[in-house]
Amino acid sequence: MKVASKKFLTWLMSLTTLMRYFVIAVMFHVLILFILGTIEIAGAIPKIIATFSGAMPPPPVQDDMDPFAALRDFEYSGPTLGGGGGTPGKGPGGIPTAAGTTPTEYKASISAVDRTAVDSQVQEVIGVVSDSATAVARLQGSGLGGVAAPTMGFGEGKIGTAGVRGPGGGGFGHRVGPMRAQKIKQGGGSGDTERAVLAALRWLKEQQTKDGSWAGYSKEASSALATLCFLGHGETPDSEEFGPTVSRALSYLVTVVGSDGIVKSKSMYAQGAVLLALAEAYGMTQSPLVREPLDRAVNAVVQSQKVKKTKPADQGGWRYSPLSADADTSVTGWLVMGLKSAKLANISVPDEAFEKASEYLWNMHAENGGFGYSNPGHGYATTAIGILCQQFLGHHADRRLKKSLDLYKDKKVDWDKPPGNHGTPFYPWYYITQAMFQAGGSYWTQWNTEMRKVLVAKQASDGHWDPPGEKNPYGPVYSTALACLMLEVYYRYLPIYQEMEKKNLPAMPVATPGRPTGSS
Repeated sequence: MKVASKKFLTWLMSLTTLMRYFVIAVMFHVLILFILGTIEIAGAIPKIIATFSGAMPPPPVQDDMDPFAALRDFEYSGPTLGGGGGTPGKGPGGIPTAAGTTPTEYKASISAVDRTAVDSQVQEVIGVVSDSATAVARLQGSGLGGVAAPTMGFGEGKIGTAGVRGPGGGGFGHRVGPMRAQKIKQGGGSGDTERAVLAALRWLKEQQTKDGSWAGYSKEASSALATLCFLGHGETPDSEEFGPTVSRALSYLVTVVGSDGIVKSKSMYAQGAVLLALAEAYGMTQSPLVREPLDRAVNAVVQSQKVKKTKPADQGGWRYSPLSADADTSVTGWLVMGLKSAKLANISVPDEAFEKASEYLWNMHAENGGFGYSNPGHGYATTAIGILCQQFLGHHADRRLKKSLDLYKDKKVDWDKPPGNHGTPFYPWYYITQAMFQAGGSYWTQWNTEMRKVLVAKQASDGHWDPPGEKNPYGPVYSTALACLMLEVYYRYLPIYQEMEKKNLPAMPVATPGRPTGSS
């Protein structure tokens, strides 16, 4: 190399000055062309990136428990981004994200209308808010619910703010992501129950009318119950599969609340269902468009409770109309649950309203443990309503409720011998399911074993339910919604004792049993 360099320099110096400059210029340009050519070749070489066929499920959340064990028969083969709880740094449902190990995405659910086609298409039943949220068309409305053209993305005027509120999703975070799978396992659900829920949601989606409502014995109540099914499954206007359905439903529901806060039909049954749906929707979306009619509905219910009743024992309850001078356990149950959900969504509700409602329900409580309809007694449905409301009103440890719960110890979802006098057995079954779930232990184990088996077996192939017998006075939307809500019980609300533990609150003191008498 040295010899060649020496010869080249000797030759170069032997040239004239002009020729030396010429040779050096040529060499310089050759060098530049070589460098440019090298850069272009390097840019054309394709990048090789490692790819993986799917995301691993999240690691155990606590106590080495696999939160997906209940759903192990599903294939988890893809991701959809989940921002869980709407909280930065949190995984779906508020699960802290383990750096580099916990996937933040979960595949959307089922794409078949016919339930018989579900099994081959299930990829992942954990539906969460996705990256496509900002691409979901959401209906924009005026403050009174007037619907404009579809819009994209976020905004104060749109139905739905992405994500479930607060750290871990506030009071609703366990409805999404791995938290939902964990609650299914803990509560005694299964892959079959979740398949049935998804099939029901798809059927309800197909039944929704253009204005966002559902037909039924009461358009307002049927629409509210159907909407609750989607909300109970963690679906919001930002959900990939059911987002437009939820958006249209909420756009309809905000229009049925009048300027006085009462639904247009003036039915307090419908009032309770609509209040419950709007409260859950606001808790999950924080949408200003939902908040305004929700506030009016809450205030109207609280004022209606103050109407002077003919019988002192009825004070604190509600009945069919806002100005009723009497009360019954059935209507009161819907309104209590609506007010409690509003409270859970951080809406201001006077404590006095809950105290008076609890006092009224105790007035309907009989010595044998039952709750009557409009007098102390033992109604099959009203006893479950009384139990559930008193549980949510803070009296889950009251020993009077143990006697009430014991009345259902030997009861089951008997499809061949359904309870009568309720129009449809789904109504009492809905309340019993929630009351037994809140009670837990052997009460829940016994009821749940039969309930989930029967409902899964009796669901129609297209995803809906008809009640036993030939008559269905309230329509298939009503029965399907109640059955769907029953199978969502595992994750829709936390058991009361878990809520107490989360807040580090002491257990409620055991009250002295009252002495109501009489019968219905």
